[in-house]
Amino acid sequence: MVGRVGALLGAVAAAGVTLWLLLTYGSSNIERVLATDMSWHPDFDTFHKSAIALVNGNPIYDTGATVVNLNPPFWSVLMAPFAPLDLLTAYRLFGVITVFLVLAGLLLVAWDLRAPYWTWWVVSAAVLASSPLLGTFALGQVYGVLAIGLALAWFLQRRGRPILAGIAFGLVIAIKPTLAPILLLPVVQRQWKTLQAAVAAGVVATLVGVLVAGPEETLRWWEVLRAEHLSTFLDNASLPSLVSRLGGPAWVGFVLGAAVLAFTLRRMRHDPDMGLWAVTAATLLFSPVAWHNYLVLCFPGVFVVLLRRRFATATLLLTMPLIGVEWGFYWQGDSLVDHIGQSLYFLVLLIYWAALTVKHDGDDPGEVRQPGHLRGAEHRPAWTADQ
Repeated sequence: MVGRVGALLGAVAAAGVTLWLLLTYGSSNIERVLATDMSWHPDFDTFHKSAIALVNGNPIYDTGATVVNLNPPFWSVLMAPFAPLDLLTAYRLFGVITVFLVLAGLLLVAWDLRAPYWTWWVVSAAVLASSPLLGTFALGQVYGVLAIGLALAWFLQRRGRPILAGIAFGLVIAIKPTLAPILLLPVVQRQWKTLQAAVAAGVVATLVGVLVAGPEETLRWWEVLRAEHLSTFLDNASLPSLVSRLGGPAWVGFVLGAAVLAFTLRRMRHDPDMGLWAVTAATLLFSPVAWHNYLVLCFPGVFVVLLRRRFATATLLLTMPLIGVEWGFYWQGDSLVDHIGQSLYFLVLLIYWAALTVKHDGDDPGEVRQPGHLRGAEHRPAWTADQ
């Protein structure tokens, strides 16, 4: 009861802060999404420039873009179809596709869990209004593609398609290698076919990038990554960033993140519904970079929380991400208090991880409460170890 009351109070506080910021500053996210000045959409700008460079046979990591492209050459190959379009048109099309992919991943999970339709509308509306999705659209980030990839992997694994699930995992990691710790989940679940397919798909996709862009561009990508420093900007919600922001050594954050990841893998290895989303949150905590927009990758886990009747917790998970980038306006100083205030998005990610990982009464994976409940035994065969 205390936990439910605390979650509900936290949700009310988050909604209040969101409304206060909105009335005080307006919505920076909406302004960014609608802006025609491409300096507001720097991630897509660098992706588009890299795609044009790839098509024209020029270096894809030295394009003069304001923001450095940290994604591997394979991502530029995927972005090549946008190269013929003018920059603003390409950005808007990519943004619409991003929103569609995020919602498609959400509803795929909801459909497979047989979630009540009212949860589809509530979760979708909260996600559409959330800072992570609006920020992803505004900046033109890659997270929509990653979100649908993880949702497909989750769905295919539950449907007894381990090889196809592994291919989805492999493509996600080929696009964003920092998500590689997610592959530890099929290891602890002894899903060997999934693991083998993921590794094979990741290698093939990486080789496609190497062959199309050239080996020298792959080496240049490694140089760009090595030159990049750990960001302590308030948008970075990872543990290493938090420790560095508070004045500690980054390695402490990595050690803590590794401990969180190990704990999560052990805790979730027998929970097929929640496991992927909990491990994804743990991977983001462990990663050197986890911009708060990455939270779109964890949103499908809210359906599992809802269907386990943890309504107060689900309310908190849906309201906390509504707090937008305006939060940073209050914490411009260099004091400890400012640094703590700048760490709000770490707290949001931590709450997601805790809600997705910590089991509560009634979370027995074998329990079937009602027809169509997400714990239904009809999903059991899809999750036997494919040894």
